[in-house]
Amino acid sequence: MRTDLTRSERTCRLSDVEVALLARFRAGEREDSFQELVRGQLGPLIALARRVTGDSAWADDLVQEALVRAYRGLDAFRGESSLRTWLFRILVRLSKEPSRWQRSEPAAPLSVEVPDVLGIDPHDELVERELRDRLEEALERLTPRQRAAFHLRAVEGMDYRAIGAALDCTPVAARMLVLGARKKVMARMERHLEW
Repeated sequence: MRTDLTRSERTCRLSDVEVALLARFRAGEREDSFQELVRGQLGPLIALARRVTGDSAWADDLVQEALVRAYRGLDAFRGESSLRTWLFRILVRLSKEPSRWQRSEPAAPLSVEVPDVLGIDPHDELVERELRDRLEEALERLTPRQRAAFHLRAVEGMDYRAIGAALDCTPVAARMLVLGARKKVMARMERHLEW
């Protein structure tokens, strides 16, 4: 078992805390150090999984499987990308092979109605909901890779190099995925707004 850190792990994209936690993981403190390493990554992982799958139950399964794979593969992590990018890459790769991790039927979604206690204008709320629904429909029409690239850029704020690393493509290809996704989403939204 490797306990030393490579040169890239000591330099580049890992914080001092991540380097220390990675060293602890490799020294045998596996569970505690892994939990600390991924704690701050759970929100972004869940958001990306939901965007890629379009289903929160399957997204949760996808995140769980990605974390299992990350745990098993953390000894091989070289630190050539950020930990978040590495985790995103695992998640995106898994999303391409759902038959290996996905349940046959998604769990029924929970729906909770929240009463209007803030006095929000019903018309504004309806318009906002309609726009949000149209945006969701537009995003659902994208390929999983386009959805992932769009999410990583728009929500996570990642640069094209990091998106490329997460999606196993060049930065130029990542940029083209994002631009293609934006173009399709805008065209769909414009059609809706023309009504």
